[in-house]
Amino acid sequence: MKCAVAGCSLTLLLAGLLPGQSPTKTLTFEVADVHVTPPGSKSDNDGGFMPGGRFELKGATMLDLIADAYHVETKMVVGGPSWLSSDKFDIIAKAPANATSEEVLQSMLKNLLVDRFKLLVRDDKKEMPVYVLTVAKKGPKLKAAAKPGPPATSRGAGDPALNNHLVCTSYTMEALAELLRQAAGNFIRQPVVDKTGLQGSYDFQLDWMGWNTYNAAKANPDGPKAVSPFDALEVIGLKLDQGTQPQSVIVVDAVNETPTPNPADVASKIPAFPTEFDVAEVRPAKPAASEAAMARQGRGGGQMGPLGVMDFQNGRVEILGATLKGLITFAFDIDNRWIVGAPKWMEEDRFDIIAKGPPSLTDEALTGMMKKLIVQRFKLVTHTEDQVMPVFVLLAGKSPKLKASDGKARSECNIVLTDKRNYVCTNVTMAQFAERLPTRAGAYIHPPVLDLTEIKGSYDFQLYWTPKNQLARGGGDSAEAATPVGDVTVFEAVDKQLGLKLEEQKHPVPVLAIDKAERTPSGN
Repeated sequence: MKCAVAGCSLTLLLAGLLPGQSPTKTLTFEVADVHVTPPGSKSDNDGGFMPGGRFELKGATMLDLIADAYHVETKMVVGGPSWLSSDKFDIIAKAPANATSEEVLQSMLKNLLVDRFKLLVRDDKKEMPVYVLTVAKKGPKLKAAAKPGPPATSRGAGDPALNNHLVCTSYTMEALAELLRQAAGNFIRQPVVDKTGLQGSYDFQLDWMGWNTYNAAKANPDGPKAVSPFDALEVIGLKLDQGTQPQSVIVVDAVNETPTPNPADVASKIPAFPTEFDVAEVRPAKPAASEAAMARQGRGGGQMGPLGVMDFQNGRVEILGATLKGLITFAFDIDNRWIVGAPKWMEEDRFDIIAKGPPSLTDEALTGMMKKLIVQRFKLVTHTEDQVMPVFVLLAGKSPKLKASDGKARSECNIVLTDKRNYVCTNVTMAQFAERLPTRAGAYIHPPVLDLTEIKGSYDFQLYWTPKNQLARGGGDSAEAATPVGDVTVFEAVDKQLGLKLEEQKHPVPVLAIDKAERTPSGN
């Protein structure tokens, strides 16, 4: 449910500050609990402000924290130790009453990192890959803005074979450069620099395919023409090419892996965690309301999933047409597969929830409040236990093809997008690889992936596979799996390219068992 609610990423809270811009005030958190994220936690740089001055940030790497504090992308933070992108931390703090602006929050986070981790950084310039926006040879095909005003975007219409129709009004070329990275991030994974030389504001429309649709079109010469954002720009007389340019970066000179100890009784000094909504209505679903909500989200006529239609704005929570089992997956932050003992009606009956809470909530706060609500209204009783379930395991093959890392590079895995999934890992252990792989190969496998290789140390490697929705045939033992040629499943890639095995087995895992639930929710 990441980014479903306000405050889902601290980076969003810091929007509006330029890289290297100094805060107007120097403030610190009044008290802060800083600790290593517990193993198995699902939070991933999730946090924000909550009522009473409570501030939380969960599952953030030091790389995330530095990038958030200085309001830069993580790739613009260079240097530092190898654990910068792997070790995760939780911050739970009390903010001063006047800590309401992004500048103040940025200052507090900077000071916290210096105080608790002894962070030492400096500004520098480094030649970095970028995309350069220029005018095409035949000149621009742009209309001057009909009305002055700030840049605005809306969803347009056009060729139904294209997924994206973006109507842009009053856009400068500088604003367009920023928009391209946000709106077409799967294609454009580097900063965009405006070198068009065009002044003024313009109105135009951009039409292109989503990443998966584009690659499927490329693989099918008899189907619709593949159209990328680069093609869309050419229609309006612009070009986007790869290049390099000196960019401002944050250089990490020193940082401690272990934070200084927390103050005594730190938990008692931090405002309480919100546990329930101010008001909430739980009722049998009204299909007309669910259908109207789906239409507003551009999903009209689509199939209703177990979580129905969800909307979160300024503390208002609206979930329409959800099953109780779907609500449990949301509130308990658990995969549907790990819920056992649920009666059939929990997957068939539909319910609406309309609730009001504080205007700013973290994901963890919202799910906690939702859990309490459905437990109360449905008289839900559950317990956790270990049961033998099908899971994916990573095993050592007869001859692993792994290059030992020198331990100097950051421990991370990144996707380099081509028509295949090019997964590049550096200084990564097998346990870290098993943990991270499901986030990139979710169409093939689901978490958890258990590391049973017994291979020690860290390694550098690349892995290529074909997205599942682009496979032209089923899997097999094709020799082509050893190189990025032809269709390659993730299972073949792990086997042929790494000399490992990725397969499904049955192992004990924690599940949520349903003991009792009432079919009719209690009165509002």
